[in-house]
Amino acid sequence: MTALSPTIDELTQRADACQRELLSAQVKLTTPPVSRLKLQHIEPTIKGDRVASACVTFSFTVDPTDCNTWGTIHGGCVFTVFNAAGKIAAAVVANGARGLVSTDLTTNYLAGVPAGSTVTVEMDCLRATRSIAFLRGSIRDASGALCYICVQNVGFEL
Repeated sequence: MTALSPTIDELTQRADACQRELLSAQVKLTTPPVSRLKLQHIEPTIKGDRVASACVTFSFTVDPTDCNTWGTIHGGCVFTVFNAAGKIAAAVVANGARGLVSTDLTTNYLAGVPAGSTVTVEMDCLRATRSIAFLRGSIRDASGALCYICVQNVGFEL
C-alpha cells in the first residue's frame, strides 16, 4: 500500500461506523441480528490511493429467536444479515458513503443452519462507483459448507 492508502484500522473504523448507523436506525426487526455481526477480517484491493474492492468477513451466532419452526435460521434473518453486511462492506470501499440502501438483494437458500451455530458471513464488494456498490456474499456453517448466497447492489451518496 502507498502512504496515502487507507490502513486496515481506517477500513475497520468505516465498517464500525456503518454498523453503528444501522443499529441507530431504530428498525426493530434488524437490530438483534445486526448487533451480533462481528467483524473478523477486511481484505482490501488497493489501486493507487483508494480501495478498489474488498472482502469483508464477519462471524454471526444464530440465536433461537432467529429461527423458524424447524429450528434453523429464518429466511428473513438471513436476508437481514446479508443486507447489513453488504451495506458495511460497501461503506468500507466507498469512503464517505452516506444513506446506504439496498437497491437489489437476491438471496439463495441452500441449507439450513440450526440455533447455536456460529457462521461465517463473507461479503465481497466487487466494485463501487460514485453512487452504487456491487456485491456478492455467502454464509458458511462451522464446517465450511455453503448455506446461503446472495448478490446485492447498494446505493449511496458521497
